[in-house]
Amino acid sequence: MKINTYFFSLIFLVVVLDQFIKYLVINYMLNNYSEIEVFPFLNITLVFNSGVAFGILQKFGQNLPIILTIIGFVLGLFIIIWSLYFKKHYISMGLISAGAFGNAIDRARHGVVIDYVDIFWKNWHWPAFNIADISICIGAFIYLYCELTRKRVK
Repeated sequence: MKINTYFFSLIFLVVVLDQFIKYLVINYMLNNYSEIEVFPFLNITLVFNSGVAFGILQKFGQNLPIILTIIGFVLGLFIIIWSLYFKKHYISMGLISAGAFGNAIDRARHGVVIDYVDIFWKNWHWPAFNIADISICIGAFIYLYCELTRKRVK
């Protein structure tokens, strides 16, 4: 029971942090600046991403936000159920599902995902991303690391 509490607390905290930072970015950026320089290679900028990962499928149509919202919530729930059923990968699956929920909430509320982290070098910019995206990537990395480094029984 203790693991379930930590598992759901992790999901809740990541979703709340993601939504809170997006709230701050939207309110600040819409009222003050279009961009905030943090480092010579990092800006905070407001991007409304209507596509999927890194802006793919942005021109797909008006039903895409509804479809992607449903997919995000279903995927997040599936990952939670999978992790609880097999009783493993709580941290990685918690991070992945929290990221899916965070971006799905954006689509349900705004019709787009709010991205704001802009990493660049000279004129080359990586597609903007957010805490939910970072959570998904870290969770996937932890999962792959655990799966690829565990000792195999022959």
